[in-house]
Amino acid sequence: MKQGLKKPSVFKKLNIPGITYGLILLFILFSILRPTKFLTAFNMMLILRNSAVLLVASTGMTMVILSSKNDMSIGAVVSLSGVIAATCVSRGMPIFLAVLIAMAAGVAVGFLNGVLIAYFNFDFWITTFGTMGVGAGLALVVAGGATVQTGSDTFGQFGNAKVGGVYVMLWFTVILIAVMMFVLRRTKFGYAIYSIGGSEQSARLSGVNVLKNRIAIYMCSGLFASVAGLMLASMSNSASPIAGADYSFDAIAAVVIGGTSFDGGKGGLGGTVLGVLLLRTLASGLNLLGVASTWQKAIIGLVIVSIIVAQVAGENVKKKNESRRLYADAE
Repeated sequence: MKQGLKKPSVFKKLNIPGITYGLILLFILFSILRPTKFLTAFNMMLILRNSAVLLVASTGMTMVILSSKNDMSIGAVVSLSGVIAATCVSRGMPIFLAVLIAMAAGVAVGFLNGVLIAYFNFDFWITTFGTMGVGAGLALVVAGGATVQTGSDTFGQFGNAKVGGVYVMLWFTVILIAVMMFVLRRTKFGYAIYSIGGSEQSARLSGVNVLKNRIAIYMCSGLFASVAGLMLASMSNSASPIAGADYSFDAIAAVVIGGTSFDGGKGGLGGTVLGVLLLRTLASGLNLLGVASTWQKAIIGLVIVSIIVAQVAGENVKKKNESRRLYADAE
C-alpha cells in the first residue's frame, strides 16, 4: 500500500452533489429569517408547484445541453403554447384538441431548430435566438398583445386540482421526470444524447445517427417547453404572451448549476431537479423577505454566477489532483 494516500471522506463516498449543500443552506437561512412563513406546508407546496413548470421546461434544455448545444427559444415556446391553447379554448374548441395544437407548435419550433442546426450546420445560438424572436412575436399576435382568459374551469383543473393533497401537475411532473431519467440512462436514445455530447465524431463512428438524433433532441425540447406553457396557463386559467420570457435563462441556469456541462456528455436530470429547487427556493425566500423584484433578479443572477464559478474552480482542482495522481503513479 502506498504511503501518503488519504482515505476518502464520508462525504466523498456518498458522492453528494455540492448543490445539495447550497439548497440545504438556503432552507436553514430562510427558516431562521422567516420562521413562521417559510417552513409552512403552504409555502413548500408553492415552491414545488412553481418548480414543476420550470423543471418540465428544463428537461428539454438538459437534453440539448447534454448534446453540447443550447436552446434559447424555450421561453418563447412556453408563451406561444400557452396563448395558443388559451385562445383555442376561449373560442369553444375542445380542450384536448387545443392542447394538441399547442404541443404541435412547440414540436414544430423544435423541428425547425433541429433541421437548421443539424442539417444546415447553422450556429445554434443564432438559430435558437432567431426562433425565439419568431415565437415571441407569434405569441403576441395570437394573443392580440393581451392576456387571454380561457373561460373554462375544466382547463384550469390540471394546474389547480389536487389528488391526495398534492397538485395533479406535481404528480405529472414526478412521473415525467422518472420516465425521462430512465430514457436518458437506459435507452438507445439516451445513449445517443450522451455520446453526441461527449464527441460527435466518436458517436458517428460508433454508429449513432447524429443528424436524426439532434433533430429529435430539439423536437423534445420544443415539446417539453410547450407542456410547461400549458401547465403555466392552466395554473391561472389564462395565458400571457410574455409569460415565458424568463424561462430560457432560468432553464439554462438550472441545468448548468445542476452540474450539466456546456461541453456536453456530462450531467443529467438529477442535478437539474436540484438546480430548479434551488432557484425557486431562493425566489420564494427573497419574496418572503420583501426584497423588490428588481433586486431579486440581480441577487439570483449573482448566486448563479457564484455557483458556476465555484463549480469551474472545483473541476479545475479535480483535474490538477488527477494529473498529480497519474504523475505519482508513473513514478
